[in-house]
Formats: sequence, structure tokens, C-alpha cells
Amino acid sequence: MAGKTKKRSCERDSGIEIPKGKKCSMCSGSAVIFLPYAGKFMCQRHFFRHFEKRFFETVREFGVVRKGETVALGLSGGKDSTTLLYLLTRLGAKLPFNLIAITIDLGIDCDYNRKILDIASESCKSLGVPHHVFALKDDIDCTLDELVAKTGTRNPCSECGVARRYLLNRHARELKADKLAIAHTLNDSAQTVLMNIMRNEPMRLFRYNGHLVQDEKLVPRIKPFLRSPEREVVLYGRLKGLKLLDKKCCPYSSYAFRSFVRDEVERLEKEYPGSMF
Repeated sequence: MAGKTKKRSCERDSGIEIPKGKKCSMCSGSAVIFLPYAGKFMCQRHFFRHFEKRFFETVREFGVVRKGETVALGLSGGKDSTTLLYLLTRLGAKLPFNLIAITIDLGIDCDYNRKILDIASESCKSLGVPHHVFALKDDIDCTLDELVAKTGTRNPCSECGVARRYLLNRHARELKADKLAIAHTLNDSAQTVLMNIMRNEPMRLFRYNGHLVQDEKLVPRIKPFLRSPEREVVLYGRLKGLKLLDKKCCPYSSYAFRSFVRDEVERLEKEYPGSMF
């Protein structure tokens, strides 16, 4: 995409509308969600069963976590990674493995950054997960704000993404992690596919398409949410009573190419339910 990146709206909600007066398609309970791709209303009990079944089947089918391994979760403090933290602790009760969380403090001077760092810390403390926080400034001698001011970049999200991936991998290696868990959802996967096509980078599709991404220079990355739509991830977290940041997002995300693609993917999914799958 050439030219200056257009700024898009930053504030978003989860896109979840609780069905009013609708009954679950499987029982007489009150529906908490409608799944357009399945044509079903679901109550809380059946939604939990549906969501957890998909999550645990993904882990089992692709062997993304094995007994005795150390798994490092890239925990931003956002809705997706906070929900994944909870589910990985649930998985640990069934399949013994060591779970740790890694958070990269980008040093963005805003209320959003402070809130997600607090959520990450509080979530790990409540779930008993060791939490390691590394500051971007300690690794590259500047915060993201300072980097943006210094380079004058039009696409801070790209530089941020590169820095975060590098630092997550570096510190996961230092902590001797066998796997690095990333909370990429089905939406993220669909967006990445469309972005690679629009950028005329089809070869990247082969590198991305998988629940386990391996490279000799990287700690193997696992994506247990790759079959889970974002709205279901968020609803699950909320219904479980997890502390999730609502609406606010990173002040730089409105400039991202992904922000535009995300809106298009959501429009297509609304028009043609199930297209993300």
C-alpha cells in the first residue's frame, strides 16, 4: 500500500450483542450468543462446551503442547492473551506442563498501556503463573514513543510488531521455553491471509498456515486460538469473569494496514457467515 496510511477509528467494542429473549438451540436456556456460521443460539453452558471443545481439540489434534514442556505465553494484557492465559492454566490441570508469561512493556505513555500492564500482572497473580516483564527501552535503549519520534515512521505498528516478535523470542529462549504461545485468533489468521494477498506476498501464506510455526532461529510458536473467532474468545473471557480491557486500544493501531483489513474481514464475515473458516 503506497502513500500515507489513513488514520482509522481506534475505539472498538467486542462486537458481541447478547440475543434478547432468544432460547438456546440445544435447550430451553437463555441464549448468550448467536453463531451465524452454525445457525445456532447458545446458552452459557452450551457455549462454554462448544468453545472449550474446539480449544482442547486443537491442542490435542496438532500436539501444540506436550507433557513436561515449558510454554511461554506472549501476554500483552489484551482480551485474547488474557483469555488464553486462563485456558492454558485449565489445560495444565489435564496435561502437566510448565507455564510462564512474558510481557513486553513498550513504554507507550498513555492510559491504555498502563492498564494492560496492570491487567497482565493481576491475571498472572490470580492464576499463579510466573510473570516476566521486559521493557523495550532496556533492550533497544528507547521506548516505542521515542522510536516513532526519532524515525518519523508512518507505520509504527510494523516496527512495533518486529520488535515485539524479536524480544518475545529472545526472552523465551533465555527462559528456556520449549514453545511460545501466541493468542492469534481465527480473525487474525484471516486478516493475515488477506494482507499477504493484497501485498502480493503469496509465499508468506505457506509460512503462516499452521498451528505450530517452526524456524531454527525461533522458539516454536503455537496458536491454540487459530480456529476460534475473536468475538467468541472475548465472550468466553467475559463470561468467565476475567478482567478484560473494554473498547480502548493502542493509540498507534489506528494507523495500521491491519486495521483496514480487519474491518473488511468483519464485513465479509457478516455478509457471508463462516467465510473466515
